[in-house]
Amino acid sequence: MRLSVMLLLVALLCLGGGGGGRVAASTDFNFPAVFNFGDSNSDTGGRVAAGFESILPPYGSTFFGGPAGRFCDGRLVLDFLMEAMDMPLLNAYLDSLGAPSFRTGVNFAQAGCSITPANPTSVSPFSFGLQIKQFFAFKDKVTKLLSKGNLYSQYIPQDSYFSEGLYMFDIGQNDLAGEFYSKTEDQVIASIPTILLEFETGLKKLYDQGARKFWIHNTGPLGCLPQNIALFGKDPSQLDELHCVAKHNRAAKLFNLQLHALCTKLRGEFAGASITYVDIHTIKYNLIANYSRFGFEHATQACCGYGGPPLNYDGRVPCGQTVSLNGKSVTANGCSDTTEFVNWDGIHYTEAANFHIASHILTGKYSDPPFVEKMPFVIKPRF
Repeated sequence: MRLSVMLLLVALLCLGGGGGGRVAASTDFNFPAVFNFGDSNSDTGGRVAAGFESILPPYGSTFFGGPAGRFCDGRLVLDFLMEAMDMPLLNAYLDSLGAPSFRTGVNFAQAGCSITPANPTSVSPFSFGLQIKQFFAFKDKVTKLLSKGNLYSQYIPQDSYFSEGLYMFDIGQNDLAGEFYSKTEDQVIASIPTILLEFETGLKKLYDQGARKFWIHNTGPLGCLPQNIALFGKDPSQLDELHCVAKHNRAAKLFNLQLHALCTKLRGEFAGASITYVDIHTIKYNLIANYSRFGFEHATQACCGYGGPPLNYDGRVPCGQTVSLNGKSVTANGCSDTTEFVNWDGIHYTEAANFHIASHILTGKYSDPPFVEKMPFVIKPRF
């Protein structure tokens, strides 16, 4: 039944493209390569390749048959967007095993990273600024290899791809979420301009070296993640109408307002560039608010976790792991049907939810500027 719902959604997207069937691809969306920067929402193996963490089953079980470097049971929003553009899934920059190809792009995203520089307590040292440095190192290496002829051409992008490619960003969630552990709501909100100044600095560095096509996701409703509800939602008065942590969601909205304003400002400063701002927050919040209408059965309960309803989340027992808790061995197992759940492990979304999110992104209605009139994509899900 879940599959039929998804296929129906695909059919609706086909109709929404205008013109009865698949629309010929617009040159505006004809990218030879994609360069992605972000956190765990788009990490396709960077953190695992760096050796910071191993991912155990049931991660990756829905689509990849086992762990695939993603903090999900299957594909991420980024994966679905790549598939929609008929492009290979992105390899992580640090993943050198299996002769990975970077010809059509590379992924610098790292789970746990932030926009602002890392500190000794950060989950990941790979902040946005360091990802930018990795990109420059990658580009420099590619340039040197291209000068040697066609020996490596099937594995690396052409020089023109750096100016013609799409630069994607999904980052900022950890900056806000991490701040709440030690700061008040007012202090977190006051830090947003500093966070976005660091983001702006990174974007300008990329623009100055030739990047012209920017695709920027805003941040989702942080207060609706089981992890944050479990830690900050013990007092019912702190929850909103969806039983999400209100202060986290308020901070996310203010961050997004300022991020949107930054994108508008940069359009006036980046001559010859296109900057697309994508409202991920609205898509995710609507999904959580209307989960049953979209075919899901659980909005804020983790599929893979420990503790049972209503959240099935315990930070001491990560998804897929067995630990000793109060003298008893307990395991955070996955649910029997991941398509019933919006949330995967208390922090990240399921493949089914990511498909929903990507499908709505590709309607073009949640972006500024919108691209409904030149919508070239039709998601072709593979199960």
